[in-house]
Amino acid sequence: MPVAILSSADLDATTVDPDTVRLADAQVKTVGKSGKLLCHTEDVDGDGLADLVCEIAMIDLAASVGTADISATLRATTFDGTDIEGTNSIRIVKDFDCDRSTRY
Repeated sequence: MPVAILSSADLDATTVDPDTVRLADAQVKTVGKSGKLLCHTEDVDGDGLADLVCEIAMIDLAASVGTADISATLRATTFDGTDIEGTNSIRIVKDFDCDRSTRY
């Protein structure tokens, strides 16, 4: 599940240490033998500032699948040691199969 930390006048999201990002205690996904963190920067909200986008390991959130909206807190630390935190409501839904023969 992708999550974005948005840059603002008060926060440069590119200074957030991806290794410290946690969403409701779920960690950022890793790939490969080196355990590369699945994070990248892009301007997701079109404000001209680079945001940090990380893929959160869904297995860590599996207990919440299919429930009503839950409150989830994202916590992280910048490279200079500043703690950041944000809370919002999320709903995690199961994947569904699409009829791939249907064209839109």
